[in-house]
Amino acid sequence: MKRQLIAFSLLGSLTACSALQQLGVPIHSGSGASSRPAQSAPPRASGKVDQLLAEANRLADKVKSGELTRTAAADQLGAARLRIAGGNPVDNDNFAVYRQLTVERDAGRIDSDAFRAKLEAHLREWMRRWPKYTPKPADPAFSNFLLKLYGLPPLGY
Repeated sequence: MKRQLIAFSLLGSLTACSALQQLGVPIHSGSGASSRPAQSAPPRASGKVDQLLAEANRLADKVKSGELTRTAAADQLGAARLRIAGGNPVDNDNFAVYRQLTVERDAGRIDSDAFRAKLEAHLREWMRRWPKYTPKPADPAFSNFLLKLYGLPPLGY
């Protein structure tokens, strides 16, 4: 658990050290880090989430090295999201909140803990709304990517 918290504090730099690291979520997937069993998801959906994770990690390295700001990395992640998974109302909303929080983090108006707390609260609200939300997008890959980073179950499973 402490290892995950340490990784979370790093993610806020795509959110300090890198693009996703100051979200406060692990950006490098690995086995054994989670205590809950893996969720079974359709291979395509999981593949898109994994592609987004790989892109986030690549961008996090660029933020860490100073090549990109967190906001620039968020913009590139947004472009990758559209290329990899396309847009839908749920992902578009979660990306808009993610980007706005990244702008606030870059400007020093919030710290990594506030960033993490606000984004997680927004994701949990979508988890609450999901069962009654219609029409549901077939594959909310970006939302599921963020949920995976926070150790939360994907939407629709």
